[in-house]
Amino acid sequence: MRLVLVLLFSAAAFAALPSPPAFVLPDDVVPKKYVVDLTIDPSKDTFIGQARIEVELKKATSVIWVNAKNITPSEATVGGKKARAEVAGGEFLGLELDSPAKAGRTTISIRYQGKLDEKSVVGPYRKKVADDWYVFTTFTPIDARRAFPCFDEPRFKTPWVLTIHTKRADKAFANGREGRETQEADGMKAVRFAVTKPLPTEVVAFAVGPFDVFQGATAGRGTAIRVITPNGRGAEGKAAAQATVAVLPRLEAYTGISYPFGKLDHVALPEGAFGAVENPGLITYRERGLLATPSEDTKDKERAIRGLQAHEIGHQWFGDMVTQASWDDVWLSEGFATWFSAKVMDEEQPAVRKNLSAVAAREQIMAVDATPRTRPVRLTMTSREDTQDVYNRIVYQKGAAILMMLDGWLGEDQVRSGLRVYLKKHAFANATSADLETELRAASHVDPAQVMDSFLNQTGIPSIRAEVRCDRGVAPRIEIEQTNAAHHWSVPVCWRTDSGASSCTVVEGRREIEVPKNAACPAWVYWNAAASGYYRTEWNAAQLKALAVGRLTAAERLMLVYDLTYDSTRLKTRPDVSAVLTQLASDSEPEIAKAAAVK
Repeated sequence: MRLVLVLLFSAAAFAALPSPPAFVLPDDVVPKKYVVDLTIDPSKDTFIGQARIEVELKKATSVIWVNAKNITPSEATVGGKKARAEVAGGEFLGLELDSPAKAGRTTISIRYQGKLDEKSVVGPYRKKVADDWYVFTTFTPIDARRAFPCFDEPRFKTPWVLTIHTKRADKAFANGREGRETQEADGMKAVRFAVTKPLPTEVVAFAVGPFDVFQGATAGRGTAIRVITPNGRGAEGKAAAQATVAVLPRLEAYTGISYPFGKLDHVALPEGAFGAVENPGLITYRERGLLATPSEDTKDKERAIRGLQAHEIGHQWFGDMVTQASWDDVWLSEGFATWFSAKVMDEEQPAVRKNLSAVAAREQIMAVDATPRTRPVRLTMTSREDTQDVYNRIVYQKGAAILMMLDGWLGEDQVRSGLRVYLKKHAFANATSADLETELRAASHVDPAQVMDSFLNQTGIPSIRAEVRCDRGVAPRIEIEQTNAAHHWSVPVCWRTDSGASSCTVVEGRREIEVPKNAACPAWVYWNAAASGYYRTEWNAAQLKALAVGRLTAAERLMLVYDLTYDSTRLKTRPDVSAVLTQLASDSEPEIAKAAAVK
């Protein structure tokens, strides 16, 4: 009878809690540091945890909300005072005090039990490989809350101190370096990891099991590289370790910042929700993308691993060191890593192929962006269901295409200078699209805000029509107009002429530009210099006849194919179009020849 009364009393107390947040947490409690202890046996489907969170209360409160999912609390305190803990709304844990906690610093402590679901690939989960059990994590975007109560949004970045208690025969890894290891009773041990730099919850990570470790050479400015594999497969990590040695120095050179997280481990997952996840210091990959047996260790495989690592290691600066302030701006992570990795991989190509792969990738996303299936790059997330679309291809590929356009318009040196300031100013903190605009404006002395807003916040593809007017007695002039009146863009149009002269201008509707005084009337103009612009060019017969196709770069020739074929129903009957495509179907670059021949 006494037990029934206690349960009824608890239910009555919990009923007094206000409704949980709709999705995002309130601003009146801010985490400052996590200290987390986990007891994990990969052969079991549950684990035990204690999370101690140092927080700042902006105002006195008797109820604190944190994120939690599939977690069963057993004990909670706030500032050393017992709190009642209630799971609510499927995504939250409410902590209620008998009297309000004062504004200022305090510590939340929660003991709990969590799940290790062997059928899942999100949150903390376990998998059996051969005869061995392993535990892995995938927290992005909102599943860290399955591992510990936390403030599970990218705007909340703090240092983390993690301790894992596990069987002595197993190894444990996390974002920080392994520190002190102590033996415990019943065949267990405790592995304490060094405090991390401030991290958002979605890229906190750990792994436990009887792993093999391939120790690679140091990379870049002295970063130790390891590849962590299932038992008996360590040798398959050799190609991945060598790839990092090739890729990391290029990323450091571009950013001007040494790898920011001390140690760098690559972890092979038997299954994963994503191809890879950029957890600082503990990047996870589906094993088929990371590992290579001797028979698989080919030049193509090695290049594929370098390309994958260029993206994930690029995130260590864009997404991890500087994190988007909200999911609206996830392109600051994924768009940047996609663009950055393409620049890095271009360094392996002859200069004449610059941007070629990026143009091919951009065309694929343009095909999507021209359909009802598209979405803006920036999109507000208001529910778990919304976050299923947070990593839409548009965010990656159109985000990268916008950055390539900024590179071509503002200038590569100016963009790099602006990005270096952006990274240093917001290091280990958060940033927004507006913050990026500020640094690009300062570096280039051109305001990119209107252009960026045009392409980030609306869908579709601009089209432009351009002409050179060379009337006798009048200085030559260029006329450019947008042709799809249903939308309004601020489009940076860059062109170059037969003489090598080049320039850019932002076109809103229609723009007329006078060619510099005494300049000769160009024999031809290519209207998307370096093929960097996210727009279609409408070519007329006279322009195509005059165009010296052989003097275009590979990227420009490929873009020309795409411009001439995107509306095949309208264009395929034009003899001038067919003539150019026939010429390009014999191009020395296979990508161009294939695109022209197929069309």
